[in-house]
Amino acid sequence: MNGKLVMLLLLGLFGVLAHTKSLASTQIVDLAGREVKIDSPIKRIILGESRYLTALAMLDRHNPIERIVGMLADFKQVDYGSYQQYQAVFPEIDNISLVGHTSADSFSVEQVLTLNADLAIFGLEGHGPTARHGALIQQLEKSGVSVLFVDFRHDPLRNTVKSMTLLGQVLGREKEAKEFTDFYQRELDRVLGRIDVPALMVEETPNVFLHSRVGLEDLCCETMVRGMMASFLDAAGGSNIAKPLIPGAAGVMNLEYLLSIQPDIYIATGIGSTQNSMDSGADMPPYIVLGAGVDEELARQSFMRAIDMTGVKNLTAVKHKRAFAIWHHFYNTPLNVAAVQAFAKWLYPQTFKDVDPKHTLQQLFDRFQPVPLSGTYWVSLDQESK
Repeated sequence: MNGKLVMLLLLGLFGVLAHTKSLASTQIVDLAGREVKIDSPIKRIILGESRYLTALAMLDRHNPIERIVGMLADFKQVDYGSYQQYQAVFPEIDNISLVGHTSADSFSVEQVLTLNADLAIFGLEGHGPTARHGALIQQLEKSGVSVLFVDFRHDPLRNTVKSMTLLGQVLGREKEAKEFTDFYQRELDRVLGRIDVPALMVEETPNVFLHSRVGLEDLCCETMVRGMMASFLDAAGGSNIAKPLIPGAAGVMNLEYLLSIQPDIYIATGIGSTQNSMDSGADMPPYIVLGAGVDEELARQSFMRAIDMTGVKNLTAVKHKRAFAIWHHFYNTPLNVAAVQAFAKWLYPQTFKDVDPKHTLQQLFDRFQPVPLSGTYWVSLDQESK
C-alpha cells in the first residue's frame, strides 16, 4: 500500500472519529434554565443529594449505583430504612465516596475533583448545592464536570416529568424515562382530572393543616405552605390554612391559633425509621415512624404518641379521627404521585373512592424500583382505614 493511499485512509478515519465525537456531545437546557453541554456516554456521576438514587433507579434499573462515584450522606442519615433496602441489594453502595453530609455547606468540591466525574446532578432547592451556588458550579464546569439541575421539591408536580425526561436524555435512558413519565402522568391525571372539573366534586373543600416533621424537634407547629408537600395538598384540592398567613415556602403556626380555627383535616409528615431511637436505647422515637421496614401498627403507635406529645390531640380533626400521617420523603422523589392520590382520598373519600394509592405505590415499586415495597408509607388514626 503506497503512502498516498495510507494518508487518505487515515484522513477518512479521523473524519469518522471527529463526526462520532460531535454526535456524542449534546446541548440541553436544565430545570434552572441553563444551557448545559453533555458529553456522552455519562459514566461517572456525583449526586448533590443521595436520595436522588430513587430517581436514577427508575432509569438504571439493573444497577442504579453503578455510575455513582460520589454523593452527599443524606440518604443514609435521613432515610435510613430506604438506604438499608438498597444496601441489601447493592452492598457496594457503602463504597461510594461521600462528598458532604446533608447540606450544601458541607459539599467538598476538592473531593469531587479527585473522582473524575462526568456529571453532577443538583436540585433547584434542597440539602445539596443549588443554582444559587454560582462559584461552586463554575469551578466544577471549568474542571470538566457538567452540572445538571433537576427538581422534585420546589414545584414537584410540574417538574417531576420534566426532570425524569431530562435525566433519561442525558443518561441514554429515554425509553425507560418515557415508560415512567407515561405512568406518572396517567396516575396524576386521575386526581387533577376531577379536581379541575367542579361538577365532579361531590364534597365541600376542606380546610387542612399540614404539620411537617412532627416530633422531630420540640417545636409546634412547623408547616409547609408552597412547594414540597404543600403542592400535593394544592393538587388534591385542599385549602391550606397556612397559605394566607405565611409568605414563604414553610413556617411555624401557633398551636393556640390552630385550636381556635380548628382545621377540618390534620395531616402530619413522618421523617423516617426507628434507627436513631434504637441506637439510643429508646423504645419509641418522639417523631412519626414511616417508610421502608416499618409495619403499620408501629407507624400508628408512633403517630399517636407524637400527636400526644405535641398537643394537637385537642384538634377536632384529631378527635374525630380525620387525622393522617404520611412519609415525609415523598416531597423529594418521583414516587410523589402516590402521595397526591392519598391526599385526594383523605380529602374527598367519596369523589376518589375508586382510586387506590396503595396500589399505585405498589406499581411504582414493582415496575420502577430495584427493591420491593416493604413498609408503611401512610397511616390513619382510624383503624378502619387499614
